[in-house]
Amino acid sequence: MNRIKKYILVAAAMLASTAVCAQTLNSLYFLEGNNQRHKLNPAFTSDHGFVTFPLLGNLNPTLNSNIGLGTFLYPQGDEMVTFMHPSISNEEAMSKFNSMNVFEFDLNLDIVTVGFNAWGGSNTIGLALRSQSGFYLPKGIFQFLKEGQTANEQEYDIDNLGAQTQNYVEFALGHSRQITDKLSVGAKVKLLVGALYAKASAENMRIYMSDNEWRITERSRLIASKGMNYEFDEDGNLSNLDFNNFGVAGYGLGFDLGAVYRINDAATVSLAITDIGFISWKDCSIAQNDNEEFVYNGFDNIGAEDNPDGSNDFEDAADDLGDSAEGLVNFKDGGKQGHTSSLYTTIRAAGEYGILKNKISFGALYTLRVGTPRVYTEGMITANFRPTGWFNAAINGSFSNVRSSMGAVLNFHPGAVNFFIGTDYILAKFSKQVIPVNAAKFNFAMGLSFNI
Repeated sequence: MNRIKKYILVAAAMLASTAVCAQTLNSLYFLEGNNQRHKLNPAFTSDHGFVTFPLLGNLNPTLNSNIGLGTFLYPQGDEMVTFMHPSISNEEAMSKFNSMNVFEFDLNLDIVTVGFNAWGGSNTIGLALRSQSGFYLPKGIFQFLKEGQTANEQEYDIDNLGAQTQNYVEFALGHSRQITDKLSVGAKVKLLVGALYAKASAENMRIYMSDNEWRITERSRLIASKGMNYEFDEDGNLSNLDFNNFGVAGYGLGFDLGAVYRINDAATVSLAITDIGFISWKDCSIAQNDNEEFVYNGFDNIGAEDNPDGSNDFEDAADDLGDSAEGLVNFKDGGKQGHTSSLYTTIRAAGEYGILKNKISFGALYTLRVGTPRVYTEGMITANFRPTGWFNAAINGSFSNVRSSMGAVLNFHPGAVNFFIGTDYILAKFSKQVIPVNAAKFNFAMGLSFNI
């Protein structure tokens, strides 16, 4: 169990430093010269066609975690110790964890997109790769790692522990047009081809610790699409997991809807709902454990603190437990069945006001993201600059239920070329290893396309 504790700690720290959650930069929302704005609101029209450079039309990793490296490591003189060190009190360590600790990492990679004007409006045809993954760790699991057994009887209730990944190819067709001089509307339909899906969840995990025994019960389930294959031993218990036989694992459908209304020459309001839809995964493999109880009676009045000689009774005994931990969770073969997952739907509502003949404008953008175990809300205030016909830029400040930050984006579009680079969220504090220290929300995007 000592090894298990260390693996959980290392994995959590690594995830806190590398999690990404991809989307097109919100900072681009008000930059009229950019060719990627249709991803944020399909009602945005363009007066020219374009084609993106293969694989570089929109490359956008984004970090999203409500904890960072500083949650796990503490400076002690010239050294760093973990939150599990005896010098770090339980109260101090637990104050840095949230009720649910989230690590999400995705990839949004445009393979190619073509835009053209026809049929009374602007049109887009796009092919993209989408990958969305997340880890969700409740506070209770870190309390267990930190505190161990501190009384004659100790109990931990851990719920909603989980992880999931969803990977698919997206083929999108979009159309936007002017309805009146003031109103533009747009829509996009997305045909989705599933490549890989997996979800692991544990509910109602109860850890009861006493001087005489440990009792652990939980209800857990594993779902995996084609590409991840479970192997079971002769007793029907999960024994191995292989990654092979990749192919089409499912199909889905998605929609984007949007509208832009120009109140006057200076003021505009807009609304968009993107990624409304689902993917139906076929023949998913199921492995499950239904409240089986694991009992271990090899403990004798131990605690989490170190002994004077440097040994730790809890960790020594936990090592013995780790050697027999294969019985902790026995996943049984649940057969195969279909499974439907939703897309990560995003709602954006915005207003913009321009001055100096729209050379400068100020915008407010509200974003609500649903469809995951956690709902994200964000408000962003931007200042947008259009000094010339070939260059525009924006700076912003954002406030969300993860953290507040600042960002900036530059967009160059002289003649036939359109290139942008920027970020919505700038991390202010890194470790020497360039790992975010505090709660981290960061993204970076760049793209290259050619105007037609």
